[in-house]
Amino acid sequence: MKPLVYYCRWQGASLKLRGRDETAVFGHLAFTEEDGSERVQEFHYNLQTRQLTLKNEMGDEVLQLDEMGITVV
Repeated sequence: MKPLVYYCRWQGASLKLRGRDETAVFGHLAFTEEDGSERVQEFHYNLQTRQLTLKNEMGDEVLQLDEMGITVV
């Protein structure tokens, strides 16, 4: 789970876990906007493959993270 924590740090997000099982964790990433409001984005993170799926209105965005939480192309 360390790559996910690093990813949140690099993105300036707080991690709000809602659940986990043997293979994944899920919940919300919380971002503080300039006006002080909070914007949340739902996520699902696969612990084995380090794939982070970000949920949004336009569809899911799947990111591959390296061991330091940096997106790999």
